[in-house]
Amino acid sequence: MQKKAFFLFALGWVLLLGCTVNNNPHTNNDLDGTITNDIQQSSHVGDNASNQKRDVPITDATLPYQNSKTRTEKVTHVMIHFISNAGVKPNDPYNAKDVYRIFLDYGLSAHYMIGRDGEIYQLVDESRVAFHSGKGNLPEFPTYQNKMNEYSIGIELLAVGTRDEMLSMMSGKTYDSINPSDIGYTDAQYRSLNLLLETIFDRYPSVLRNRKHVVGHDEYAPERKTDPGSLFDWSRIRFKQTNDEKRMHVVEQGESLWFIAQKYGTTVDTIVAANGIDPNDYIWVGQELIIPGKEGAGTEQPKERSQSHVVEQGESLWFIAQKYGTTIDAIAAANGIDPNDYLLVGQELVIPE
Repeated sequence: MQKKAFFLFALGWVLLLGCTVNNNPHTNNDLDGTITNDIQQSSHVGDNASNQKRDVPITDATLPYQNSKTRTEKVTHVMIHFISNAGVKPNDPYNAKDVYRIFLDYGLSAHYMIGRDGEIYQLVDESRVAFHSGKGNLPEFPTYQNKMNEYSIGIELLAVGTRDEMLSMMSGKTYDSINPSDIGYTDAQYRSLNLLLETIFDRYPSVLRNRKHVVGHDEYAPERKTDPGSLFDWSRIRFKQTNDEKRMHVVEQGESLWFIAQKYGTTVDTIVAANGIDPNDYIWVGQELIIPGKEGAGTEQPKERSQSHVVEQGESLWFIAQKYGTTIDAIAAANGIDPNDYLLVGQELVIPE
């Protein structure tokens, strides 16, 4: 998937959050604020992601080398932030060049940034410390006081908080001129954040899947920071999983969410909620889905499909229905397709009994 060549990111332009820098000293950033096309797209997150279980497409958008430093401590936390250029341009708060310039001007950084459409950019390699947290502390980790950068991965989301949360960065009049659609977070951002967190959990067993190890900047520095703020919905982040939630299904050719739900004795809504996906989005062959269920269901075997049919040249739903003694509507429902849609040669259809 191609990503936008512009990197939007990091902490609110006034937020002194440590943001991002990759360990590439040759990043080509023009001093006039323009971002060059010296960007590479990668199918993995981070150089040390070779052992991750699933690929997350990202765009390499490294900051200058001096915006980070070598990491010496074990990664145990993830910190979530928001950023925008709304204080200067309320009608264009997520312009790539403007937000990127914030990092350059303030010497800040974060490891990743997630755009409004869910695009993921890497600003600093995970092997390096990004400057995103500043001074603060977590009561349960007293030795981390003022040193959270050393132990964490910083993730910036392009977003704007509530009026009260943003008044330290802009006037009320400026905030009121922001388009309501630019306030808060998008569904695409939550989906991408969950995918990114999954890879981090895979790579760092010390980052536990809970709210003690995935925190907001406002929890670490409540006197200074308001991000990610009250508009960030923590319930949409997949944390500790029960045994049944650990079941995974790899999507095969011709399968739909409806078919997969029937296969495991659950519902489309349940699968959608567990994976943080839009029920109207396409699923793709090879995609991994968490299959929730009742307690203890994790050891159950999925139901086997009764029979299937591979579409051949010239066949229609009517012809296939007649062949198997069923109806067009039954086949359409079993496969989650529109009975008026065209069939593809080689398409695999579930044939209900």
